Amino acid sequence: MIKFKRYYTAIPRYKRSKGFGIHSPFAFNFVLKVLRERCPYYAYEIINAARWEASRLASSAKERRNLLSFKNAKMIFRITCHFNPSSILQIGTSHGVASTALMNVSSTSHLHSYLGARHQRKIYESVTSNFGSRISTYDDIATAINNYTSQLTTEDRPFIIINHIDNESSLITNTASEFIAKGGIAIVCNINNSSTIKQSWQSIKASMTHGMSFSNDKIGVIVGYDHLPLQHFSLWF
Repeated sequence: MIKFKRYYTAIPRYKRSKGFGIHSPFAFNFVLKVLRERCPYYAYEIINAARWEASRLASSAKERRNLLSFKNAKMIFRITCHFNPSSILQIGTSHGVASTALMNVSSTSHLHSYLGARHQRKIYESVTSNFGSRISTYDDIATAINNYTSQLTTEDRPFIIINHIDNESSLITNTASEFIAKGGIAIVCNINNSSTIKQSWQSIKASMTHGMSFSNDKIGVIVGYDHLPLQHFSLWF
């Protein structure tokens, strides 16, 4: 049923991804210049090198298949680059490819990363070794959230990326919803691979009173700007 729905809606989603039917200037620019941007960025070679390093260190073909795709890593970089957060909260990580994409946006940004059950410590530490103290890692999710929120200033927009949810799904969902209510940004990955993440994504969207969501049913982005009307865009990117 899900695959049939995706095929059935493919043409409208593709047209919308080209800008047709999008009346909001913000949404139009975000879709065409961020989500679907095809021009090269300075960090792409670095991200690709990190992915190859992770693949080299992976112990099995199955583990290599679980690596974040280069396409999605580039998109995470573009999204992060567009909003340029000074501090980022990452929920769940494995090989460090997403962290590399996040951290190459700015030389001064800081990442608070809850490792999660899929964490490959040796690979992650090798891939992200250049970032040093700019990455704080946590084995406890509540501590990660508390430490992240405690250092946010009144001028900071919360920025969260959810890669995997192993436990405390309600805490993660509520945290993301609170961030969106405060004008924050959320990136949610693996929507199609995890029923828990899919439910969390739907719950976060349902809690919105303003802002916009963009999704291809695999990755979703929510922009909680106060001035944006409540709109949801199903796209092809």
